[in-house]
Amino acid sequence: MSGRHRSFEWWEQKHHRKGTPVLKVFFFAEHCRPCPKQTGCTKPAVRPPGRGRGITYLPRERHEALEAVRQARETDNWKNRYAIRAGVEGTISQAVRVTGLRRTRYRDLPATRLGHVFAATAINPSSASTGG
Repeated sequence: MSGRHRSFEWWEQKHHRKGTPVLKVFFFAEHCRPCPKQTGCTKPAVRPPGRGRGITYLPRERHEALEAVRQARETDNWKNRYAIRAGVEGTISQAVRVTGLRRTRYRDLPATRLGHVFAATAINPSSASTGG
């Protein structure tokens, strides 16, 4: 839909997951078929007869905030900060997979704490590299 055709239906509704207000715009199916950008569009699984593709718009302030975050993700500063987070999340994931930290084997708090200390010791990368 390259902007040459008018939409036929506009809906204001809440986004199904987060409750954010969105604006949905729909176009006629006969306008979508010859469009060269049709392969890039998404389409719903079930579509009423005659209804073509639709576009969902966020409110302006939400859209601008989202675009600002997307641009910030391309900076070296953001990538360096995210690398730290990815390392921490990887360590937590390893701890959960290797030692089963999501559930404790013990009933009392001191034994649970000791279990956590053992788990941390088991996955500590610095002790593995130094040999002790």
